[in-house]
Parts: sequence; C-alpha cells; structure tokens
Amino acid sequence: MRSIKNVSIWGLGWLGLPLAEYLQQQGWQVKGTKRKVEHCSIENYSFDLNQFAISDELYAVLQSEAMIITLPPNTTTPEKYREGIQRLVRKAQQHGLAHLIFISSTSVLPMQTGRFDENTPTAPSLLADLEQWLLSQPIHCDILRLAGLVGKQRHPVYYLASKQQLSGANQPVNLVHLDDAIHAITLLLEKPNGARIFHLCAPEHPTRQAYYCDMAQQLQLPTLHFLPEKDPLERIILADKICYTLGFQYRYRSPYDFKHENRSKKA
Repeated sequence: MRSIKNVSIWGLGWLGLPLAEYLQQQGWQVKGTKRKVEHCSIENYSFDLNQFAISDELYAVLQSEAMIITLPPNTTTPEKYREGIQRLVRKAQQHGLAHLIFISSTSVLPMQTGRFDENTPTAPSLLADLEQWLLSQPIHCDILRLAGLVGKQRHPVYYLASKQQLSGANQPVNLVHLDDAIHAITLLLEKPNGARIFHLCAPEHPTRQAYYCDMAQQLQLPTLHFLPEKDPLERIILADKICYTLGFQYRYRSPYDFKHENRSKKA
C-alpha cells in the first residue's frame, strides 16, 4: 500500500485534538470534526453522530484515505452509535477510504478475574459487535482498545476524591497515558496491514488503593478512604502485542510514571 499522508479524525476531543496537532506537526494533512465548529489549529467541520447528516463541507473530510474514529459511545444509545458508525464508514468507503483506525475500549472484555489479551473472547455487547463488523470491511482496519485514558489534568483520582467509602481497594488498575495513545495511533497509521486488534495499557498494574491514595497525596486532594476487600477482582489487561508486532515502546510503563498537573494550579 502506498504511503498515506492525509487523514481525517472524527471527534476532535481530548484525544482527537492533541492527536491531530501531533500528526500535523509530523507532516500529515489533517482534517477533523467536532459537534460545533471551533477556531483551533486543525481544519474542522461540524458533525453530530446523533443527527447523522453529511453536509457538502463534510465531503472534503470523507475523501481522506485514512480515517480515525474517536467518537465515544456514551454520547448516544448503543444502537444509534453502532448504526451511525456503520453509516459513516460506508460513506467513507464510497469516497476512497483505505485505512480505518477505530478507538475502542477494553470494556468489551469480560468483567471478571483474569488476564485478557487480544485473543480473549469479548463479553456480549453492541460495541463488540461493531468491532467485528468493522474488521469485516474490505479495507485495512485497526481496532485499538484503550484502557482508562489519563492525561496531564485528566485523571480518575479527581472523580474518586469526591466520593466516600470507595470499593475495589485491591483491584489492579488498567490505565494508559494520552501520549502513549497518540504514538500508538501514529504507528498504526504508518503500518496498515489488514484487519487487526490491539490493546493499549501500561504494563504495570498497582492496586487501586495504593495508586490512587498516592496520586491524591501528590495532587493535594482529600485523603481517599477504601473499604476492606476480601476477594478482589483481579482483572488485568495485557497489551504487549503491539510491542512485539510493530515495535511499539511504552513511554509510561507504570501509572506511577504518568505526569500530572493539579487542576487548581492551571495557569
């Protein structure tokens, strides 16, 4: 397949926008969509999956040879989400789409004790069904299942700090840093090769209590209080396939390596 250097990103959110900016810096021609057009560094157009309509302007976005979909399922019902993504991909194929990267979630895997890799059967869900439909299309297709995504000022500990009597003290965390997600997606763009599924998750998995209590202290948040736990759910996402298949290297192998900023100190 010849080198593709134009890409559309459907969903310029907190993953899609920094991804677009990075790709643009690397020489890619990037266009994207948001629910409402905004002035930013990326050429963007209005698109709402809930009100599926392809305007004349959006045809310019559809004509990209590579497409990245970062649209989250929680913006609509599962049925409407699946239908909307399918319609979007069909439209893009009519306009020359050659390579699709779909950002999915490790939530499609069973919620039970175990170590889960890309060969693990998924739990029944519309998102898992959508993954299989995408993989069956006659294009290069990569499904990238992200663990909990963390960035400089986006971290689960902020939500936990507002709660009392937290559960899951001894459960392992499954997290991945935004920078690793951006570099993994870039690598997939550069090496399309059929239908593939990859997980992305930091290889180290401290317990929720140990990790989040430490983060709360570092970020000067209220002390977290976890309930005692006898039989923890030891669910671990394995995500080294992308390393030995494509040569990807995690920049943040442990959640303790993540760099964070206290929201209250934002300039």
